Amino acid sequence: METTDQEIRREKVFIPQDMTNKEIIAKFGVSPGCASNAKKRGFFIKNYMRNQIIIDRAHFHPEISYSIARQVFWKRFRRHPIALTIKDDMIQEAVSLMFCQSGKIKAGANEKYNDRYGYWWTAFNGMSSYLNKWIRQTQYDVVELQDEIHPMMYQGNRRWSPDFGWSYC
Repeated sequence: METTDQEIRREKVFIPQDMTNKEIIAKFGVSPGCASNAKKRGFFIKNYMRNQIIIDRAHFHPEISYSIARQVFWKRFRRHPIALTIKDDMIQEAVSLMFCQSGKIKAGANEKYNDRYGYWWTAFNGMSSYLNKWIRQTQYDVVELQDEIHPMMYQGNRRWSPDFGWSYC
């Protein structure tokens, strides 16, 4: 059984001015709001709300990607206390994003900005988004303890402890 990689690319689709909104919805399968915006602009971006996945297995090397991800972590996140506790997850997130974007990075490389440069920034962006998402999802887990920690300061400084989570002091 063959497995095919599902590529998701964004592309600009131009809309003829004589089409109605219902025809745009029927032909392209977009929402009514997107159809009216496309009619006004004259185009819409296909797969705009989905992550792009452009995989190039021939030019993706996992050992190089893990090396770059570790370099990015120790250069940019080594002093962040939360990042140190979830280091392995951040590195894995960076490598998985590098894999999903390997074809796009290779296509965008030139003599000034090679593919290593593209992988480095892809890893940084993947780690940053993972860290911010992790913080956003876990900062309200200690709401019950907030009154016990310091009842007078509700908008005080937040501190992260690996043992106790977020604390407000």
